[in-house]
Order: sequence, then structure tokens, then C-alpha cells
Amino acid sequence: MKRIAFSLLAFVAFLAGFPSARAFIDRPAFAEDSIRILSPADETFVNETESLAVVCRIPKGAFDAIQISINGKVAKTITPLADKVVVCTTVAVRPGMDRIAVAAMKAGGAVAAAEASVFDRTALSVQYSVEPAGYRQYFFHSTRSDCFLCHKMEPADSDNYPAKPSDSSCYVCHKNITQHKYVHGPAAAWSCLTCHSKDAKPKYEAASPVSRTCAMCHQDTMDAWKKMQFMHGPTAMGICTACHDPHGSDWQYWLRKFPTDLCLSCHVGVTGDHIITFFNGQPHPIRGRPDPRHPGQELSCASCHSPHASNFHYMLFADYNDYRSFCTGCHRF
Repeated sequence: MKRIAFSLLAFVAFLAGFPSARAFIDRPAFAEDSIRILSPADETFVNETESLAVVCRIPKGAFDAIQISINGKVAKTITPLADKVVVCTTVAVRPGMDRIAVAAMKAGGAVAAAEASVFDRTALSVQYSVEPAGYRQYFFHSTRSDCFLCHKMEPADSDNYPAKPSDSSCYVCHKNITQHKYVHGPAAAWSCLTCHSKDAKPKYEAASPVSRTCAMCHQDTMDAWKKMQFMHGPTAMGICTACHDPHGSDWQYWLRKFPTDLCLSCHVGVTGDHIITFFNGQPHPIRGRPDPRHPGQELSCASCHSPHASNFHYMLFADYNDYRSFCTGCHRF
């Protein structure tokens, strides 16, 4: 039986349960002189999200501007409003609790306000791996008619392989997902329906576990990993998106962080330099040096450890018992 080389409390909590979909939470009746947040729903949670759509309904011609703050810091100001009755934008969020405050401005002052709290759940932090009690999972795409006033919410046949990004029905709202140094192939081509099904429930959600979606292109690689003696926890559990952003990243291989920082998100017992020492008693570095195994890259945990699967203990690339052979892969004595 394969041994899973993985000690990750966060994943146990993260996978403890996914509540059933609830697209929107009912809100009080809308007063004519107030502002109402249509999206996101209050007291909900999302998974591994960098940005959220904020959609508000406002009285026609009542305000000069809409100001959106996240955790007390102004994120965006929307103006002019002209004759709009629905205002939408996207804002950056961070793991943990994101308190969204929307203020309606008139003559330089706030005259109406609304708030919503959204918890961004992530497997990369024990602290943020479990949503607060009572919070329900939030899915943006729903049957509500508000967005249909301005946006095309149903995909066309051309959305499978759009001729250019702006031809995609998804582009106008989601264009920020490709504004990274490294962009995943389907996202770069705006072939969103490769991974997101319009017939999924909830709508456009990728299959679970997400490895089922990744396997459509990466099956051969996954099969090779399964034949190895040891598998890394996220690999064995099929949670590719715990470490990889499926759309884009500023780190190679679409990693969510620099490799060492990514590993230390779960392997919290490793701090600073590595426990292994050189002959002179100095600890082995895990960053800040050139990577001999991968020219042009910075040294990281992945310089010695395979992040997916291995036939050697500790997910190493070679047998550490033959330390001379293992070490001389990089060092010359």
C-alpha cells in the first residue's frame, strides 16, 4: 500500500465538508433611498479566491459615486453613475475574513451604506481553512436577473474557442485572471468551457475532486505518479488547486506562492534554513541561492523534494542513504 507523505492538518479541516450551494441569501426589502448589495451574499464563504464581484442596486440618479472598502481600506470608487440602477466591479480579497463596505456618496459625503462579510477559505493556512459557523458557500453565477441587464450570462458556441479574448462571454468580468506572468493554457486561450461546464451544479463549477478536470490534459503524468511508492497529500487527494492556480500566477508552474513559501504554509515545523546541515555544521538554505538542479531558478524545497510523487523517502528526487551520490547531484567535493 502506498504511503502518503503528507502531514497537513489544514487539508483535513478544509475537506471536512462543503455545504450545499446557496447562491444568494435573502435580504430585507430595498428602500428607494438606500443601496443594496446583490453580490456577494452576506455571511458566505468562497474557496481560494483572489477577487470577488461586487454588485449593488441603487436608486436611479440618487448618488454621485459608489465607494467600496475592504476591511476598512478603500478599494475602488465608481463614478460617474449617470442613470445606472445596478453597479458592478471586482475587488481583490485575501484569505480569511473580508468585510466589504459599500458607501453611496452625495456632495462629497456618505449618505447610505451597506455591508457584507465573506470568508475566503484556503487550504494553505490552518487559520483560514475552516469557515465561521453559519457561513454558507457562495457561488456567483445564479438564476438572478440583475446581471442580465448588462451582461451575457449564457455561453455561446464560440466560447469554446474564441478567436480573441474579448470575444469570450467571460472576458468582460474575468479579464483580471490572466494578468499574470504565467497563464494556464485554457485561460490564456479563454477556452473557459474546457474546465467549467455550463451544465454543472453549481453552474460552471469544475468537477470534484479537481484532479478529474486536470486529468483531461494531464492523465499520463498523473498515471506515472500513481505508480510511485510515495505520493504527496494534495496529489493523492486530487486537490491540484491547493498549490496551483488554475488560471494564472506570477510564479512558474502557476504556483500560488514561491515554492518554499508554499511548502511552509503546511509544513510549519520547518523554519528558516533546513534541518539538514553541511559538514561545517551550517544549515542547508531553502531560498536565496541559485538552484543547481534547475538553472535560472532560485533554490527552494522543490530543489530536493518532489512536490507530487517519489520512489524515495521524504519525497526526495534520489535515495538520501547514498548521501554522496545524492549531494553530488549539486555539490562538488
